[in-house]
Amino acid sequence: MNYMEYLYQHLDLLMYLRYHPKWYKILYYEPAYFKQFLTEAQTNLKIRTIDKLENMKNKFQLLYRLTDLLK
Repeated sequence: MNYMEYLYQHLDLLMYLRYHPKWYKILYYEPAYFKQFLTEAQTNLKIRTIDKLENMKNKFQLLYRLTDLLK
């Protein structure tokens, strides 16, 4: 699969590419760096599985604290 097809299927990554144009040049000349791009974009956009779990944990903590306040 072409990396541009992948980006157009995942618009959040495409927007990251548009806000960080250095990756245009890198990916144009060296498409092998696409995995590094994905790693950096997912880390900065916080769309990794670890980030999603951390977000859920924070929501549960907030809910727990709110129930404590209501008691």
